[in-house]
Amino acid sequence: MRIVILGRPGVGKTTLVKKVVASFPGCFRGFYTEEIRDRERLGFAIVTLSGKKGILAHREGVSPFEVGRYKVFVRDFEALVLPELEEAFEKRKPLLVDEVGKMELLSSAFAQWFHKAWYSALPIVVTSFFPPLLQVAHYWEGEGVRKFVLHPHNRTAVTETLFALLASQGRRT
Repeated sequence: MRIVILGRPGVGKTTLVKKVVASFPGCFRGFYTEEIRDRERLGFAIVTLSGKKGILAHREGVSPFEVGRYKVFVRDFEALVLPELEEAFEKRKPLLVDEVGKMELLSSAFAQWFHKAWYSALPIVVTSFFPPLLQVAHYWEGEGVRKFVLHPHNRTAVTETLFALLASQGRRT
């Protein structure tokens, strides 16, 4: 089972992912991203589903990697996320990845891992930007991929459909 939820920033992809995590506790391994805010967006945190937290990107700091006005901390991202994802492979746990985007894809190690994961037999739920990024658009068009483009007007319907798909696959614990 491969599911991708596409959407523009702020449409509710991460909120949907958090609902999946809460409704299917302990079922998935992976991570989600969330905004770091102080009256305005300052950056993005990473939260692994095993409970670890780190900074993916921030306006302040030193990094050779940048996306827009954010410095991206690729090494920190890899150190936090890759062990979580590899453990999922070893334990054959379904994967939840929020998100496969410009910042995450600055990590060649993550890009390689994602390619391996996408074509594995493990169930995977992914979020990504819409319109799709060129680096990953071909994944979303593959056979057997369930693709949803999230908009404010279809959030409830997409959530219900996603939950039904996951429940039918025995993901509820």
